[in-house]
Amino acid sequence: MRNRRSDGLCIVFLGLAGLTAAAGALPAPPVDLDQIVANNQRAVTHGQDTSGIETLELSLAMQDGGQDLDADYKVTRDGRMRIDILKGGKRVYTEAYDGHQGWDLGKDGSTPVVDPHSAALWHGTQFPGNIFNLKDMRSNGHTLEYAGRERLDGIDYYVLKLKLSDGFESYRYVNPDTWMIDRGRDFRAFHPALDGHETWVETDWSDYRPVEGLQYAFASVNKDIVSGKELAHQQVKSLKINPKFDPAVFLPPKAAQ
Repeated sequence: MRNRRSDGLCIVFLGLAGLTAAAGALPAPPVDLDQIVANNQRAVTHGQDTSGIETLELSLAMQDGGQDLDADYKVTRDGRMRIDILKGGKRVYTEAYDGHQGWDLGKDGSTPVVDPHSAALWHGTQFPGNIFNLKDMRSNGHTLEYAGRERLDGIDYYVLKLKLSDGFESYRYVNPDTWMIDRGRDFRAFHPALDGHETWVETDWSDYRPVEGLQYAFASVNKDIVSGKELAHQQVKSLKINPKFDPAVFLPPKAAQ
C-alpha cells in the first residue's frame, strides 16, 4: 500500500472509451509528505495565517488514574507551559516549563521542586494540535517524514514520523478523508514521575470544533496499546486563543517574587 504501481501498461489501438476505463482502474498517484501537510493545514486553518498565535489556554475535564479532575493548561509559542491540576475546584498540583527547565509545585504550594522530566513538558509545547501545526514542524527544527499507510479501524491512515529536535520520536495518523490528525503514538512513560515504565501510548483525538475559524480537537483518549488499557481521557471545556499571561506564571514562585 505504500508504493503501489501498475504491473504493466502496454495499451495499443484502444478506443477512447477503453482508454478511459483503463485509466480509471489505475491506482491513484501516491500522495507525498508536502501534499499531506498542505491538506492538513487547509483542513485545520481554512487558509488562515496562524503565525500570530502566541498563546493558548485550555480548560479541561479529565478522568485520570480513577480520579475525576480538572486542569488549566497554558502554553506559549516560545515553548513555555504550565498546567494546574484541580480537584473540587482547588489546585492540587502544578507542572510548568519556564523555557529552560521544568518545575513542580505540590498541593501546599510552599516549595517548588525541579522536574527531572522537563523534556516531556517541552515536548507538549511543540507537538501539532495546540499552537503549532504539521507545517510548522520543520521550520521549528524538527524532522517530519512520511512513513507510509496503516489501516486501523477501517481507515487507511497516512502515517507521519515526527522527530523533535531533542531526538524524541512520535507518530501522527492523518485521516485521508478529513485530513485531520486522528491519532498519535509514541513510546514513553505516561506519568514518568509516578511510574517510569515505558510503553506504546496512543492518543485518539476527536470532536473537532471551530474556534475563531480554526479546528481544534475537544476530546482525547490515552491508552496503552500493549495492554489495551485506557490510561486517561480529556474533554476541553473552553479554549482561548491569544489570552494575556503574566510571564511570572511560568516561573517557580520564589523566582517570580
